[in-house]
Amino acid sequence: MRGYPHHIATAQDYQNLLAMPEYREQAKADLQKIKDTDDAKVTKATTLIDPEDPESGYNTEIIDNPMPLWKKKGFASKTAVAKMITKAKEV
Repeated sequence: MRGYPHHIATAQDYQNLLAMPEYREQAKADLQKIKDTDDAKVTKATTLIDPEDPESGYNTEIIDNPMPLWKKKGFASKTAVAKMITKAKEV
């Protein structure tokens, strides 16, 4: 690996980066962004406003996000992200 990765896919990737002194601070900052992201709710398109005119847009509803960022990265919860940040600060 040359330099800090452009895309970090999993929680294990963050653990590996935290173990490298040259990338620890940047990995902690990225983890903090994940923790601070408020993506618990998302907007879902339901039906067309006017079925005769598809360009008019969609009716929408707010739902619980089935795949928030912390879950996409493989963390069990936002608390797990916070614990990883805290553990990294102790090292």
